[in-house]
Amino acid sequence: MGNSVILHVIWKTRELHSPSFVLLFCLAASDLLVGLICQPFFVAYKVAELGNDFSVYCPLRMIHSISSWTTSGVSLLTLSAVSIDRLLALTLHLRYKRGCHSSSRDSNHCLSLDVCYNCRYIEVLDKKLDHFPVVITLLTFIVTSLSTLKIFQVVRRHHRQISQQQQSVDNHLRSNSVNVLKCRKSAVTVLYVYGLFLIFYLPFCVVMLVDTLTGYTITVKIAYDYAATVVFINSFLNPLVYCWRIREIRRAVKNTLWKDYRLRTEVISWAQSGSQSRQ
Repeated sequence: MGNSVILHVIWKTRELHSPSFVLLFCLAASDLLVGLICQPFFVAYKVAELGNDFSVYCPLRMIHSISSWTTSGVSLLTLSAVSIDRLLALTLHLRYKRGCHSSSRDSNHCLSLDVCYNCRYIEVLDKKLDHFPVVITLLTFIVTSLSTLKIFQVVRRHHRQISQQQQSVDNHLRSNSVNVLKCRKSAVTVLYVYGLFLIFYLPFCVVMLVDTLTGYTITVKIAYDYAATVVFINSFLNPLVYCWRIREIRRAVKNTLWKDYRLRTEVISWAQSGSQSRQ
């Protein structure tokens, strides 16, 4: 529900048609697919497993496995792109605004989708390459972690610079300070989102690493089920973070909900007045 609202407001609000919000749109889309595909098939194949209906269990498990790898992988790669995007915005400033285009974001998202699907497809076809998705995941985690660490360092430096500039009365410096504050807030939002991602995905990554090193045992199977359940929570919490931290999203959501409320109120009042006139 929350991710569908985020997708709707970004799609309908012209002010949100910027490269950075395109990445946010992709992240919300992958989270929405987690709720629409991964969670139902997870429940379905667990029910089939408990009922010993393995003719249904196998295809359901395969669909869940491929969809989970694809959507979760896209979320991780998109989050990595978001962190790099915010890092470039913090460090390049005006050059970033002149140099970034939405088409590059669309290409990156298509590439991440292709990489995630092929990682799982390779693993299904050849068990000798089952370490390949683990390597891609770890590399993406490293890149994203380094980017967010650099963002944290740049934000701290900007905070010190703004404190010094506030003592000056120069309007140009104040204008720059406002721009830096906006950019810094969006960068801090990335830190929150990535922090949640680590909290909910780290157990799954640990289980996946243990599976690669020791093999698929009963203990690993049980751990996978618990870790996968924890991962699903992340997709639910991300829209709350967007509304909490991003003012443009919060305002667009409020406007959308208010318009829907007014429309429903008008429809109800029109229906009531019509029924009274017929009586």
